[in-house]
Amino acid sequence: MSLYKPKKSKHWHYDFVIKGVRHHGSTHVASKRDAQAVEDEVRRKAMLGEKVKPSIGLLAACDAWFEAKGKFMRSEKTVKYQLVNLADGLGPNVPLQDIGLVEIDRYVAKRRATVSNASVNREMELLRSVINWHRARGFSAPEIAWKEAMLREAAVKTRVLSDAEETALFEKLPASLKPIVEFALISGQRKAEIVTLRWSDVDLQAGRATVWAKGQKPHTFPLTPRLTAIIANQPKVCPQVFTYIAERDSPPRKDRVARKKGERYPFSKQGWDRKWRRALKDAGIEGFRFHDTRHTALTRTGSIEVAFDLAGHSDIRTTKRYFHTAEEKVREAMIAAESRTIPEPSSTSVEKLRKSANAR
Repeated sequence: MSLYKPKKSKHWHYDFVIKGVRHHGSTHVASKRDAQAVEDEVRRKAMLGEKVKPSIGLLAACDAWFEAKGKFMRSEKTVKYQLVNLADGLGPNVPLQDIGLVEIDRYVAKRRATVSNASVNREMELLRSVINWHRARGFSAPEIAWKEAMLREAAVKTRVLSDAEETALFEKLPASLKPIVEFALISGQRKAEIVTLRWSDVDLQAGRATVWAKGQKPHTFPLTPRLTAIIANQPKVCPQVFTYIAERDSPPRKDRVARKKGERYPFSKQGWDRKWRRALKDAGIEGFRFHDTRHTALTRTGSIEVAFDLAGHSDIRTTKRYFHTAEEKVREAMIAAESRTIPEPSSTSVEKLRKSANAR
């Protein structure tokens, strides 16, 4: 029998000989019916003399990609959640090469009913990564017109903090949050990058710091005198630069060690959200997220080229999405252009216009 399941394996394997050549390997599927389909395809190609690429089921493909790439990403938990959605929605045992636009369209239609288009698109990008990774390693994988699979996303909503709002915010922020918020408003770096900034990534003498951006890419940016002062004033008690003093004892959790009142600990990505939201509410500031400190910093540079370098973007089109020129500057530029192209009306003509309007 050419199909068999080895001990301690959940997948069926095939083993047969055609024209004196042995063909054997895993079907990467747990269902015998699916395994038979995989073997039939291998036999067909072998009979035609075609080079047979190994097949792999979607769940097995997701697992292999996660072990090689996903588990090393900062967004490991999110990636694992998305992979589970893909495997459950498209079918864990479906051979990778059998996934096409029709199957993807069904999946997208179901997912978009419960999550945003942007969330669906992130899952499609992840599926593309899994497929491309296996194709590069010789597995049988489909060619998909990914543009056809992607959904239109709503325009990115951005918010810039005004000077008055900034003053009001800092009046309400607790002392522990002021350094990290001020650092964000000047440096334009992301929240996760700031809270994970390490002393080893800072060179105060040279005036530069390095953060680990999306995709674990290093991004180095210059430090202003004020940013240098903010860092220099932080107690050096752990590898991370920014820390806070625990207000109470707390037991250990999966994501952190036990906290002891009065001791300093590094900031987590989300643990201080409640205090941040309370400060915004007390300051009367609405519709402002922490990520908007990045938008604010980039806008205040006054130059899209400077904002591009500060943000660490790889494509300036990304910077254009988030870069905003202050409305007052736009108005000033329009007025300047207007004064050069339209002659100022004389007092006589203005009077005539006024009389004409009154007559009506």
